[in-house]
Amino acid sequence: MSLQQYNIYPGLTPVRLASTSNVSGTYFNGALNNGLDATLTVAASSLTIDSVACAVGDRVLLQTQTNTNEQGIYIVLSIGSTVVLQRAADQQSVEQMKAGQYVSVGAGSVNAGNFYSLVEPLPNVLGVDAVVFNADPSAAQVSFSGGASTANALPVFSDTAGNIKAATTTVTLGQALSVTGAVTSSSTLQGVNLKYGATPVAQVDPASCTISAAAGAANTATVTVQLKDGSGTNMARIIPFSVYASSAADGLTLASAASTGFSVASGGLSLNNGAAITTQISCMSSATGGCVLSLLDTGKQTSYLVLVLANGCKISAQLSAGSYG
Repeated sequence: MSLQQYNIYPGLTPVRLASTSNVSGTYFNGALNNGLDATLTVAASSLTIDSVACAVGDRVLLQTQTNTNEQGIYIVLSIGSTVVLQRAADQQSVEQMKAGQYVSVGAGSVNAGNFYSLVEPLPNVLGVDAVVFNADPSAAQVSFSGGASTANALPVFSDTAGNIKAATTTVTLGQALSVTGAVTSSSTLQGVNLKYGATPVAQVDPASCTISAAAGAANTATVTVQLKDGSGTNMARIIPFSVYASSAADGLTLASAASTGFSVASGGLSLNNGAAITTQISCMSSATGGCVLSLLDTGKQTSYLVLVLANGCKISAQLSAGSYG
């Protein structure tokens, strides 16, 4: 067989398939034991590589052989009671092999579209020494493991080898995330290491609350506020909020000023600095998301209390004269 002259251009003739596992067979390194006319004979009537059945004339790359001296580019010479592969004409001698030569792959469920490069050390004797083709990392050769991902789901680099993992549980981003579009979620979005007091805690915004009023001391309504998360559980951190009195059920009309107004009775802290609080109060809840307010109004006016949070508001049932002591 004549040998093909080495071409300075590093791109080799594409292969149809590249192996993903060892192709078991009997290797013959040619009459001179130097790779010339070398063959690999598979004891089977068919050969499948990377989920594709081979045909006579197919050019294939064997790059996952247990015996690395067998590796290289082959042509499917014949298919009968056995399948015979022969080293390709452009890869039959060490003189034809140059480090950095690369080959593209045209088919296969795993390797279609990938590139492989011949790397050093090159063999001293073809078919005796190892021949190594490495996957080009720019050609989709980052491995994927983990559960199946949903469409447009966000994967993360979750190990030190750079393998992409599907987000099957909690996803932790180790760097800043820039979002140019809308962010939606079917579950709670949490941020960590937002500091409240001495211990960093996970932040969960209040999703609901209860506001109840009961008659207290003379001309006083005792208003109990409890902030809750999405599951209805009392919040476990201090929450800032505001409360104002509205004369309308939709909360869009400010009520007349109460004679003395709001104050924090227990379980929280007023953020107003000494000024009379006649229409609204800004305060902090207790560490369990609760707060008890007092509303002193000698006029005992009918009103609704509107609790304002960063992500919405909650309007109480109507307060009437009977809500005051």
